[in-house]
Amino acid sequence: MACRITDDVINALQHCRSKAYFRLRGEQGVKCGYEKLLIEQRANAQRNAIEKIRREYKETEVATELKLCLTNLRKRAALILSARLDDDRHEVVFDGLRKTNGHSTLGDFQYQPVMFCAAGRVRASDRQQLAARAVLLARVQGAFPGGGVVYIGRDSTKTGIRFGSTLTTAENLLRDAERLQRAEGPPKLLLNDHCHICEFRNRCRDQAIREDNLSLLRGVGEKTIKRYARKGVLTLTQLAHTFRPRRRGKRADAPLRLRDHALHALAIRDQTIYVLGAPKLPTASVRIYLDIEGVPEEGFTYLIGLVVCDGERVERHSLWSDDRKGEAEIFARFLTIVGRYDAPRIYCYGNYESSFIARMRRQARRKRSIDAVLATLTNVLTVIYPHFYFPTYSNGLKEVAGCLGCRWTEPDASGIESVVWRKNWEKTGDAWWKTKLIEYNLDDCEALRRVSAFLSEPLTGGTESKSGILPRVAAVAQLDNLARTVTWSQFAHADFAFINKRAYFDYQKRHVFIRTKPVRRTRGGKTQRRKWQNRELRATHRMEITATRCPFCKGKHITSIDPKQRPKGLQTRRKRAFDLVITPGAIRRKVIEFRAVAYHCTNCERCFTPERYERLARHFHNFMSWFAYQHITHRLGVKSLGALFYEIFGIRVNWWEFLAFRHLLVRRYRKTFNMLLTQLITGPVLHIDETEVKLKDGSGYVWVLASESATIYIFRRSREGHFLRKMLKDFKGVIVTDFYAAYDGLPCLPQRCLIHLMRDMNRAILDNPFDQELQSITVPFGALLRSIVVTVDEHGLKRKYLRRHARAVAAFFDALAEHTYESDVSKTLQERLLHNRERLFTFLQHDGVSWNNNLAENAIKRISDYREDVGRSVKESGLTEQLVLLSIYQTCRVRDLSFLKFLLSRERDMDAFAANKHRRRRPSRIELYPKGFLPSSILSLRRERVARVSDTTVAEAK
Repeated sequence: MACRITDDVINALQHCRSKAYFRLRGEQGVKCGYEKLLIEQRANAQRNAIEKIRREYKETEVATELKLCLTNLRKRAALILSARLDDDRHEVVFDGLRKTNGHSTLGDFQYQPVMFCAAGRVRASDRQQLAARAVLLARVQGAFPGGGVVYIGRDSTKTGIRFGSTLTTAENLLRDAERLQRAEGPPKLLLNDHCHICEFRNRCRDQAIREDNLSLLRGVGEKTIKRYARKGVLTLTQLAHTFRPRRRGKRADAPLRLRDHALHALAIRDQTIYVLGAPKLPTASVRIYLDIEGVPEEGFTYLIGLVVCDGERVERHSLWSDDRKGEAEIFARFLTIVGRYDAPRIYCYGNYESSFIARMRRQARRKRSIDAVLATLTNVLTVIYPHFYFPTYSNGLKEVAGCLGCRWTEPDASGIESVVWRKNWEKTGDAWWKTKLIEYNLDDCEALRRVSAFLSEPLTGGTESKSGILPRVAAVAQLDNLARTVTWSQFAHADFAFINKRAYFDYQKRHVFIRTKPVRRTRGGKTQRRKWQNRELRATHRMEITATRCPFCKGKHITSIDPKQRPKGLQTRRKRAFDLVITPGAIRRKVIEFRAVAYHCTNCERCFTPERYERLARHFHNFMSWFAYQHITHRLGVKSLGALFYEIFGIRVNWWEFLAFRHLLVRRYRKTFNMLLTQLITGPVLHIDETEVKLKDGSGYVWVLASESATIYIFRRSREGHFLRKMLKDFKGVIVTDFYAAYDGLPCLPQRCLIHLMRDMNRAILDNPFDQELQSITVPFGALLRSIVVTVDEHGLKRKYLRRHARAVAAFFDALAEHTYESDVSKTLQERLLHNRERLFTFLQHDGVSWNNNLAENAIKRISDYREDVGRSVKESGLTEQLVLLSIYQTCRVRDLSFLKFLLSRERDMDAFAANKHRRRRPSRIELYPKGFLPSSILSLRRERVARVSDTTVAEAK
């Protein structure tokens, strides 16, 4: 029969399920010195707290060692010490119970749990233990206490605690303990940070080594292990086989920051020290190796160890403090020793030393010397973490230095044991404990010195160490070369490589063919005069631009000026515009040559040319519409489009002109975009989704708002959904979304995408194929959803047919809420379904509401295609313009309209175009740029003209 849940089980379960299982089975291990110290400190804290309580309360108000039941609690004792919950499943002792006001089955009062804590502050684990006792107490008194009381530290300072969400965590903790009670076998082994002080540490570590467990690697947590398990990677050896060296990208100079667990596993498998990248450890002529010992719980440092290497001379210093008052003194001595040397380099291992120095800096009046120490302090671990992979399970100093041959005077020495040694010295005053601490501290300094020396040595990768004891050292670049094998061998002679280089086609075209054929030399010469693009095309139409009134005085008394008598400033050149005539049977180009007439105003005596001449567009609307059609619909880039226009129509178009096309079209159809947005907000159903995009200057998110009649894309720099609340404040319909938390606060009726939920369920089933509890949830849910989908296929999204399933949905959720599940994945799924109960089947009560987010996801595919085409070469302004055209294109797709015909119609109302009510506009003979807009080509010409005029003025002045 399984043992009962005790205080030790609850405490163990906070750290490790395996330890709690062993405790439930009554097994005992070998406690380390630190664990014994914690037990002793808690006993002292309990004794001191009880003495303080007895001084505060009268003897008649305090009850002791009562069994936790309604009969004893109704005695209304003000305080109960050592209350016991003793039943078939529990054997828990409460440090104390305090009576407070509040309703419960006891009457108009209830009890709160009291706990004694030896630490100087309330930790998260203490809160959970207190909350777990509150849950057990609530089962007896019928009401959850809102808080508890903790007596902390040596002085037993009284502190009130509010539980909040900690109660939910405590309930889950107790459910886990009850599941372990009923379990037939031990849980899956998972090593963690608690193992180094656990009484079962040796047993679990030996088992993990036999299993080749992934949790042996420090830093690989439960979530990471589950992610590897989904890929079929279950052991360290399998993980080692997944390492693939990758070529560094364009930003190869960027420092490495992440650690590759697969490479770490490979180092353990091969018993090789792998070096990734080009690590650099700062050095100097004077090197100081620093190690500090302290009591973290008390925030007190009592020993500073230094090993100073000045050339061949080595000095060792041990700065000891008997109590907290001496901490400042040993720090001042440390600064004095460091100040003797000019520009030393100080090394430490980890951030404990830097945190201590920063804390002392905050207390110091003079900070310059401390700042100098912090400037020269180097954390060796920051170099090891991204670059060096030792064949050890962690990067602790003991394991890394031990791999390099270092040994400690005390074989079992560790930072945790040093705390025990310090406490023993404080109790006994025996100099033997002090000597052990100083020796251990200097051993750490020497180990740090050995590790730093190894990191500073030049890499002779792929060779065994001189002693033959240390592991082999190899550069990851060697594996990289092996991974990228080539099908041809390298040339054995430099002459062969020289000849091979000159056999490439591009090289011969530039250096050989041009010397062989004179024609090629003439074409490639630099003396050729510049030719204006598209000037050789024959004009199909010629037009003259006239004016009817003066632009200055608005008078109509104007006369044309003979071209031969025009003033110098009015000499104008002929302009050409290009357009396409698109018919159902053909497409032909249209080249229009324009000439402007100069005028003289008899009222104001000014000469001018028509304003339309200055704003004359070079490419007309049909031309730009054909570009947008090819670019948006067929995903052709500007280079491909430039070649296409030249090969088919003989018109050369530069890439910046295509950008101007897009800008002009966006300016024209911005009204259409706003009309679509208004239509979406006033509609009955709205589908929303988002996806990330990488930009040239950062990243952002594209949000999709879609319905059956419209789709728009909106760009935002972040994934926060605050803008949706403002945009949808007047929306009265149903929004269909995924389970992203930003959609929870929207003031609309929600419908979550059931396809997303079904995929998550399917992944959970594949990850846990033998979990019958999970199957008991997913199978009924699948049958329920299938019956609804069959109804949708038969009758569509109509409420009068779909609401028949409401009773089956309610029965499913009622059964789900009543059941108690044991596996983590089943509990998580249960909580998720119950939390979203009102959001999953909203479509049953409304017409036209879909049970999936397919409209938005289909629109997201257009963004995925565009993201694949442009990569990170687009900026925010370009992406925003692209999204306007994509919105119109996607809306046309959804409504089965021709995107090209919509653009050619020049209509901006999509509904009018769909109803064939748009006017058949006769194409304008002249098209103008919007006021204030000038293409980049004209701007560049004007800059050149201004530059020439300024140069001429400067020359004349000289």
